[in-house]
Amino acid sequence: MLRKYMTFFTAVVAVCGVSTQAFSQIRVMCYNTAQFNGEPDAMAQVLAKASLDDSHGFAAPVSIFLFQEVEEDELSILEKVVGPEYTRATFTDQNDSSWGGAQAMFYLSTQFIEHTPSHRDIYTYASRHADRWGLDVIGYNERLYVYSMHLKASTGSTNQETRRAGAENVRDDIMTLPSDAKFIVGGDMNFYTPTEPGYQWFIAEGEGQVFDPLGNGAWSSGTHAIKHTQSPLATQNGGLIGGGLDDRFDFQFVSESLIDGGGFEIIEGTYRSFGNDGQHYNDAINDGNNYYFPNDTPRGNELADNLVEASDHIPVIVDYMVPAKLDWSVVGGGRVLVDADASLVIDIANVAPVTVSEGADTLDVAVNVNGDLQLDVDLEVEALMPESIEVPIDTAMPHQWTASIELTPNSLDMDTTPVTSKLNGTVLSHANPSFAFNQDIDWFVHEVSFDKNTGVQSFNVWLFNYGFNATQSLLDIDNVTTPDPPIMFEGLSTDVVGSIPVLMEFHIDTDEVEAGTYEQMLPISVSDEDLPGEASTISMLTVRVHVEDVEGCPADIAGENGIVDVNDLLMLIGDWGSSDSPADITGTDGMPDGTVNIADLLQLIASWGPCD
Repeated sequence: MLRKYMTFFTAVVAVCGVSTQAFSQIRVMCYNTAQFNGEPDAMAQVLAKASLDDSHGFAAPVSIFLFQEVEEDELSILEKVVGPEYTRATFTDQNDSSWGGAQAMFYLSTQFIEHTPSHRDIYTYASRHADRWGLDVIGYNERLYVYSMHLKASTGSTNQETRRAGAENVRDDIMTLPSDAKFIVGGDMNFYTPTEPGYQWFIAEGEGQVFDPLGNGAWSSGTHAIKHTQSPLATQNGGLIGGGLDDRFDFQFVSESLIDGGGFEIIEGTYRSFGNDGQHYNDAINDGNNYYFPNDTPRGNELADNLVEASDHIPVIVDYMVPAKLDWSVVGGGRVLVDADASLVIDIANVAPVTVSEGADTLDVAVNVNGDLQLDVDLEVEALMPESIEVPIDTAMPHQWTASIELTPNSLDMDTTPVTSKLNGTVLSHANPSFAFNQDIDWFVHEVSFDKNTGVQSFNVWLFNYGFNATQSLLDIDNVTTPDPPIMFEGLSTDVVGSIPVLMEFHIDTDEVEAGTYEQMLPISVSDEDLPGEASTISMLTVRVHVEDVEGCPADIAGENGIVDVNDLLMLIGDWGSSDSPADITGTDGMPDGTVNIADLLQLIASWGPCD
């Protein structure tokens, strides 16, 4: 046996990795392991393939494994088989290993947390015990109760009564649960027909009633071959019993709360006997081709071969959906401009943590918007398929608006307390560029004068957002046309104008230009801030710069250095009496009188010092 287990260890490492990228649908698998009398590598393959089974709509990792006929000394081996992603639930063996084996459960720790006080051992006679576990569902305020059992085998009224007594004890335990509890009752129950007392005890109306997802009708004969779970092999092989597929011994019953139309719910059409294609009544499941996987016969044949070698039962797999979860957000509406085509967009999502949309309940939600905005609509939102609603905003004139949003979920197993929020926004008037702060001027001539040869001269032009207040857009300066030389643009003090204007700075070098007038038209591109309804325009600036010659100082005759000093006096004395000299600075109507004389000397003395 040890050598067989060592083979088992090496087999499972290769095939049993299960991807659990996110919370998924709840997939529950019941499997009688036949006390590990089958081939270990085949068992490992069956468990791995269960998480890849997409024959009934989609693949999803098995969430809960329920095993029957588990001997305590095999438990660590089974733990290796299911893989490190799974957590072993509370395990007890009250000498069950000596009477066919105990119950074991493993669950995905990404989906559940075991509520260990909920565990119970329930005596089902024939020296066997059923187990009950409580699993808290991560992300939901909900507990799922799971039962596993292996009732007495064989025909005859005595064995039927033993099974009935075991069913009675399990149902008595169910009646201790809350009236709205969600529970699954699975395992190898060895019921031969739906008329058996034990089966009837389970499904009888009243407190603690369970429901058979396949209905309460017959399951014998080839007509119902698709329901059968025992035995996948025709001929006994070692400790595995043969006989072919002709009995429905393995079941998953559910509470009424799992078939009530929403929330935590069995997904219709997903109850199946894993690998049973319904075409092997009284035959080995791998006799000829197996068509369990539509359009993929080789895949079905491979699974059938594994099932024949792994156990004398085949698993029952059922997929359960999880309740819807509401998430929402609001986009837009905060600040828009007059005449904008603007709406408040409400994004509503069903964020049930699933991998495919059919694995979560539909989110039914009523959306009400009241106040300055109005909306009243009921939505059905599928998982992974968010919806958006647009609520138009009146932008005919500037104003501030307020509204309230209320979302009321109506789906089963959800908190139906309305979610409310207050919203507000502003409709802004457009920005208004102006070259004056006290009047609206869009065309402006800025005129300045400078003396020639006075160096680099700077001048500024202001641009305002005329009438700016809290209900008006900011003004964006998008572009200032660059002037041609000799007028030079030095930049902006800001490119966003609110209550403080923008300063545009220019300069001209008066030493490098001739006297004259320099004029340029400089269109300025402006717009509203980047909001819905943004508009743009042009403000026209004309810059006109006069560069003027400056009259000289006549008494500065020696150096033209702007100062009348001793150098000028010496030059005048040196040219005394001359008729052709710059020292002849006096005369009539600004013209020299033809002689450097006393009049010129007196004028020079009167002009002594820096020229004005």
